[in-house]
Amino acid sequence: MKKILVVVMSVFLLMLAACSSSEEAGNTGGDSGAAPDGPPRDMAFGSATVGGFWYTLSGAMSEKMKNVYPDSSVTIVEGGSVSNLLGLANGTFALGFSNGQTVPEALNGINAFEEPVTNVSTVATLYPNVMHIAVRADSDIYTVEDLKGKKVSPGIKGYSGELAFIDILEAVGMSYDDLGGIEYIGTADAADLMRDGHIDAIAGMLSAPVSTYQELDTTLGIRLIPLDEEVITKLHEKNEGYLEFTIEGGTYENIKEDIPTVAGYSVLLVNDDLMDEETVYQLTKMVVEEADTWKTISSVMNDFNAEYSVKNNVGKLHPGAERYYKEVGALE
Repeated sequence: MKKILVVVMSVFLLMLAACSSSEEAGNTGGDSGAAPDGPPRDMAFGSATVGGFWYTLSGAMSEKMKNVYPDSSVTIVEGGSVSNLLGLANGTFALGFSNGQTVPEALNGINAFEEPVTNVSTVATLYPNVMHIAVRADSDIYTVEDLKGKKVSPGIKGYSGELAFIDILEAVGMSYDDLGGIEYIGTADAADLMRDGHIDAIAGMLSAPVSTYQELDTTLGIRLIPLDEEVITKLHEKNEGYLEFTIEGGTYENIKEDIPTVAGYSVLLVNDDLMDEETVYQLTKMVVEEADTWKTISSVMNDFNAEYSVKNNVGKLHPGAERYYKEVGALE
């Protein structure tokens, strides 16, 4: 009788463990390819390196998400436009930021993407992410061509800013071989290297203004390198996500002239297998209705609202986002 009782108890415990594992898999998306009911308990948010606006914005959004998903935790992960999309595609990230010129590449499976990304959707299109090429104010660098022989930080290797910088060099008939050195580091670390005289220029796709550049403009003094119209045209022909943009004089206090360059819109995306319609509906609602909060962080978000997001949409909208935009009249 005791042996029978032991066997029965063992089977019961195995059944409990199986049920527990099944529930856990269901709450994180599992391997079924179907989104769970409700938000994942642990949500990784693909952001950017410390010092960039994405990092600041993702932190602010994660704080607000605590009110929307009280039973879930959000972890900010330093990433980039390409790595975030790859992380979203393989389920490492539940949500994340990317740049407008990278999203079409992912959807079409080109450049950094070996195959089309089919399980990622857009929640909101937020603001233009602008190509900055910054040098010290006393530098002898005035054009992209003047970077020959100079040491440059294009950001983290493989990130959208670095890829855009490669495209810019190509547009003027240059490559990394023409430079004096490359430092693959984040925005804040690159600023320290420039301040100490270890590099000559920083390139990156960043918000305008970005706090790290504002600080450099005030304490060190910087100039921004303009892009020629021919270069801008070549970039757009190569990738329609590159759009002509002007950094207006005064965006950085000591830079008075307008700087012609290119931009791609920053986009908030989710993994379709981890985030169901109701979860994304609530996320979209929070992102749009907390617009004033994002505007207090940076003026780059001043134009953002539901209509702006729909008008400048990049990629396919998630059904939860569509539902919200239709509800508020921003989408027919």
